[in-house]
Amino acid sequence: MRVQLRIHGMTCTDCEKHIRKALNSVGAENISASFRRGEATFEVDEQSGIESAKRAVAEIGYEPGDPEILIRSEGNYEPLTAGNYEYDLLIIGSGGSAFSAAIQAVSYGAKVGMIERGTIGGTCVNIGCVPSKTLLRAGDLNHLAGNNPFFGLNTSSGPVDLKLLVAQKNELVGDMRQQIC
Repeated sequence: MRVQLRIHGMTCTDCEKHIRKALNSVGAENISASFRRGEATFEVDEQSGIESAKRAVAEIGYEPGDPEILIRSEGNYEPLTAGNYEYDLLIIGSGGSAFSAAIQAVSYGAKVGMIERGTIGGTCVNIGCVPSKTLLRAGDLNHLAGNNPFFGLNTSSGPVDLKLLVAQKNELVGDMRQQIC
């Protein structure tokens, strides 16, 4: 039977080697291990082989999770209890931490979905960091142009077209939302 075993504590490719060696020592075959996914897949003859594999993993300092027996479906192995899922990870919210988690998960090959009750991007993109810093920078540039302390360098500032400035800020926020999606 083919088994997928969650393994906590793997942090690198050397961990994968240790796991493969431990599983091989108890008779497992066709072993693959991934520290990024935190799992190993292998084949054993019977249920006692699964328990031996879990013990072998624990003995070398890792924490084995609950195993899943995999079945062959359309040329691939899938968990026996698996459904046909569109995403590997769903994240509720779309603020800075959510995007950090999504970026990290995608770097490990996961397909990620986000659920947002409001406008995607969270506070930072929509009403916090991005819009406020954009308008603050515009004000700073306007102030510097009107208060130049250097002789021989002519700068000036005219009246502020707030409507145009806000439209430009809104365009930046909209572009960032599109990049997020």
